[in-house]
Amino acid sequence: MARSAKAAVIGCGVTGISTVSHIVNDDRYTANIQLDMYDNEVMAGKGPAYQRDSGHLLINIPSGEMYLDDDGSDYIQWLEANDYPAVRYTSREQFGEYTRDKMESLVRDNENVHFIPGMVEDVRFDSGTGQFKLTADGMDKVYDFVFLTMGMLRYSDPYSLEGEEGYIQDPYPVEEVLDDLEGETGIIGSGLSAIDCARFLLLGNKKERVFIFSRSGEMPSVRGAHADIRLQYFTKGTLCSLVENDEIPLSSLKQLFMREMEANGIDHSLLWRRTGDTIQDLKYDMAHPEAVGRLHHLIMALNPIFSEVFQYLSRTDKRKFMKEYHPLIDENHSPMPKEAAEKLVEWAEDGRLVIVDGMENVAAGDRFSIRTDEGENYRIDTLINATGPVKDIEKDMNGLIGALHDHQLIGRNEFGGIMVDRRRNVISPNVGTLKGMFALGGLTVGADYMSTSVWILIQNTKKLAGQFYDQLT
Repeated sequence: MARSAKAAVIGCGVTGISTVSHIVNDDRYTANIQLDMYDNEVMAGKGPAYQRDSGHLLINIPSGEMYLDDDGSDYIQWLEANDYPAVRYTSREQFGEYTRDKMESLVRDNENVHFIPGMVEDVRFDSGTGQFKLTADGMDKVYDFVFLTMGMLRYSDPYSLEGEEGYIQDPYPVEEVLDDLEGETGIIGSGLSAIDCARFLLLGNKKERVFIFSRSGEMPSVRGAHADIRLQYFTKGTLCSLVENDEIPLSSLKQLFMREMEANGIDHSLLWRRTGDTIQDLKYDMAHPEAVGRLHHLIMALNPIFSEVFQYLSRTDKRKFMKEYHPLIDENHSPMPKEAAEKLVEWAEDGRLVIVDGMENVAAGDRFSIRTDEGENYRIDTLINATGPVKDIEKDMNGLIGALHDHQLIGRNEFGGIMVDRRRNVISPNVGTLKGMFALGGLTVGADYMSTSVWILIQNTKKLAGQFYDQLT
């Protein structure tokens, strides 16, 4: 039987809500377990990704694959119950309403689950008692367990432009931040955030023309057709048999991946199909939905397995993987809806969207001067940063992350986020593994490879809840 415990969940986005949901829905849950959820009142239940914003911002994952419970149809049922059309791709704001509703239900239906509005400023560890003292809004509370589920780190600033006039460091919520922009407008980045910004500005006719600048010019691929994938080689059983001295060699993983591609009728050349012409690449994906879809669904099927296996790679193999193979996986991991790609192609061909690769430098002045590696120079009045969050905690030393780092409760992971063990217990540089402190989500990007998708997070929070109970008994 589980003993009594007080646990603090810091961050009430998808990861925090799902963690609490799995804990209270476990057969081992009792009235002796108290769960306090901390977050900013505005962001609680949603997180930055799903806050109130433009309806043009669509989730890039089909609605049937977005849910917080074990029931895969839960989000669809919620949409129908709330008189929303159960379309294939809903707005992010609608999903945020769903997650907020889930959080409120958890608090309403469980008297030992509490939402405490406010930001956690500090957490200290008492090695004598094994407990944590949490400070929020100047008040202290003591907990047996702490879950760090704060989501992504701060937005990156790759060209050190924050504070410059005309520069927008973080574009969200776009409906407020990008509503009335002056002059020629450019976006730094070519990923999903950049596409969000371009769609908002062009669909709403906020701008007649928008520039997208990046080093590579490459955008996410276009979601292909559904495909049934049956894993034969890249399986947990096979991978466990490869573990030797607590490591798995990268060469073995590559061999299994290639065999899996062949077994599922996927041509190896699809991994290297990019031509360097962004629009041509989008058109290729739309013209080959079956082939591209099989590759997408293979990567989806392998994702939860590889997320765990990544922790068994040596440091050298991890570096090699991130340099040589990660870009190929990343291009196909979070594809955009076909409808979004069609509009991008249309705008590009009409001259409303100008995609510039080879971005080399930005100089601030009366206008921003952007230089490419081919010597081209562009003059921009308003520059939007859409490069996404940082992964290195040392670039986000404000607030709680800075406090935890200062107390040496967390340590930097070379590959992003913080150091955790395979059970996602935080590893402190000062006292070692903290059995009562867990981390998951944006803080574990270096340990859990490509694991910030909602459906992967839901699987991992279920495991996390199980590990919580294992440590209680």
